[in-house]
Amino acid sequence: MSEPDPRKEPRYRPFRAAAYGLYIAVVSAFCLAITISVTRSVAAMTPEKKPPAEQVQSYRECLDAADALWSQLESEREKLVRISPARAVDRHWLEFRTTWLQRLRDSESRCALGSRDRTSLKEVFRRLEEVQDLYSIHAVQYAGEVGGVVDALRGAFSTARKNPAAGRLP
Repeated sequence: MSEPDPRKEPRYRPFRAAAYGLYIAVVSAFCLAITISVTRSVAAMTPEKKPPAEQVQSYRECLDAADALWSQLESEREKLVRISPARAVDRHWLEFRTTWLQRLRDSESRCALGSRDRTSLKEVFRRLEEVQDLYSIHAVQYAGEVGGVVDALRGAFSTARKNPAAGRLP
């Protein structure tokens, strides 16, 4: 029979079990805290759907409201590349996103999207939210992956423009 491993001496087994138990408890508490924090953050940034309003807008008014929301969304997306520093794009977008989603929820509430004759209108609002989700992903990716390079490029342009040779014509 082989000799027992001296690193696993039986008299230390209770201490090893306690250390493993403490480790699992600390890791579990940490993971739970992160999960709760992320859940609260997402809930704060995403307004809930509202019940239908008492005053329902006409189909045309709802379509115009959706078109206005689309224009706001597209206009804000176009501004993303002009924000400086570029690494701040995601924070700027998330602030806009929260207020924009609130306006979307208000419009959905006033448009009674649950009725049968408004299924195409409901599809418009669903697609609007889908595009907004993709734009949010784009803003975060732009800030994280491209933002640093864009900021460095802007800095290089600024430095190059300060050179006395930049003012002379050939």
